[in-house]
Amino acid sequence: MADRSVPPTDYSTWTQEALVSRIRQLESSLESSTGSDSKHPDITPKAVSKTASFDFSRYSTRLIALKFAYIGGPYQGLEYHAGCPTPLPAVEEKLFEALLRSRLVPAKTYYNPDGSVDTTQVFSDGANGSTNGDIGKWIDLERWEYTKCGRTDRGVSAFGQVVGVRVRSNRPNIQRDDTDVTSEDGTSFPEGEPQFDDQDELPYVTILNRLLPATIRVLAWCPNPPENFSARFNCQARTYHYFFTNPPSPPNPGDTPNLLNIDAMRAAAKYYEGLHDFRNVCKIDASKQITNFKRRVEETGIVKVGGVMPVFSLQPWDKSDEDMVGTRPEVYYFKLTGSAFLWHQVRHMVALLFLVGQGLEKPEVVKDILNIQKIPTKPFYNMADDRPLVLWDCLFDEKEVKWVYPKLSKAKKNSKEDVLGSVWEIWHNSNMDAMLSGGLLAMAYGQHEIYWGKSKAEGNGDINDVPDANRKTKGRDSTWVVDGSPMQYSFGKYVPVLARGRMDSVEVINRKFAARKSKEWREKWSVEAKKERGVVDLTDYDE
Repeated sequence: MADRSVPPTDYSTWTQEALVSRIRQLESSLESSTGSDSKHPDITPKAVSKTASFDFSRYSTRLIALKFAYIGGPYQGLEYHAGCPTPLPAVEEKLFEALLRSRLVPAKTYYNPDGSVDTTQVFSDGANGSTNGDIGKWIDLERWEYTKCGRTDRGVSAFGQVVGVRVRSNRPNIQRDDTDVTSEDGTSFPEGEPQFDDQDELPYVTILNRLLPATIRVLAWCPNPPENFSARFNCQARTYHYFFTNPPSPPNPGDTPNLLNIDAMRAAAKYYEGLHDFRNVCKIDASKQITNFKRRVEETGIVKVGGVMPVFSLQPWDKSDEDMVGTRPEVYYFKLTGSAFLWHQVRHMVALLFLVGQGLEKPEVVKDILNIQKIPTKPFYNMADDRPLVLWDCLFDEKEVKWVYPKLSKAKKNSKEDVLGSVWEIWHNSNMDAMLSGGLLAMAYGQHEIYWGKSKAEGNGDINDVPDANRKTKGRDSTWVVDGSPMQYSFGKYVPVLARGRMDSVEVINRKFAARKSKEWREKWSVEAKKERGVVDLTDYDE
């Protein structure tokens, strides 16, 4: 059979004008064919739309652990509740969105009545990151094998939060059998499967940081957590830091600042150590129907932060080395390590320490309030502010959970996936804000000092013009109480904690809550129902 193929055209002999004419002819033909796709329905474009269904069956998966950090101010807290709108987004909401958009986890699958997959309900995201519908619609925690270590409430930050999740992997997707071999590092592989180098794995840290807000940063990942890993139950201890300044508020011009008694706070903190019943030092969550409030605190301490915050160098009371002795503002944090914590337990613990530091309570108040035989029900008192609290670290067995940190060279410098660069940007902007607000405070303080001196010279100076710890206002006593927020709050005449009114007992609180619920709820979740089923209380209902 004769060869009817057309020989290639030799364009080397063409003139420039002829080449330009040929290019225009080809472009015209291309536009014509592109505009008539409807005539060729069997032809599919090579480029895959972002809204196209992602076939996860083509990929292998692996259970990994992720260590990440976040600044709590912009978020409603860690935990995301689908279908429950909140003023601010949850940290998990942003994390789940990044996992879905990167196709590291499969979106929830919906089915038709006949059992076939509903192809009209497929997760997609636009170029600007918006998703088709509430992100909660696509979350499938059970399929993802998702677990988290410690919950944090609105405003609380975390620098060592940990979650476990099953994600898409670069490892070969081969048929596995029941015969395993073990590598030198203890990782099991089915017999015949080539050992996979984790350096060839997907760059999980980089991928997620590219999609997450700057205030949420993935720091590291663990390639091979133990079998049936749970970020919650495999965690051996959690460490919290609560930061505060001393003095807690600006001193009056010319007066000695009202400093917190750090030694007294340290003495009080020691009473927290050991196994205690913390029902009087937490917020009772009746929805959990908890009856066991015993928690073990391994270590406490009041630690001074090295150096003085840059903003304080602008304060006008820092005039000379002699004047600064014992009056320069300092920063401390309350360090706390334990296996598990109750709801708002840390903030209640700090509130009592502040009362001791102000001299309003003796250190022994902590010892007494932990004695439920002496104090069986919780006295009324406010907990400390949320913003200074940080879940500093979640501790695991180092032999079981080995963290892999990204190499700086792997990420583009000063890009979103560059952890150091993106965190530096946050610090730089915050530090500039601190310097500017410090300058503004210095100016306001200086003008106050001028007014103060003038008033004193005219005999009009009154110490009550500025909030002080214990002062009289309009014939009655008024006490200013430190709670960790920028401003102290007025308490009126101070009443010792142990002399105040009491809340209902835990048993009464649980019973009242259960009485408002449905019969079905009570049969499953009430204290009595849990006892009948042998369900034990959760031991880590964290901040």
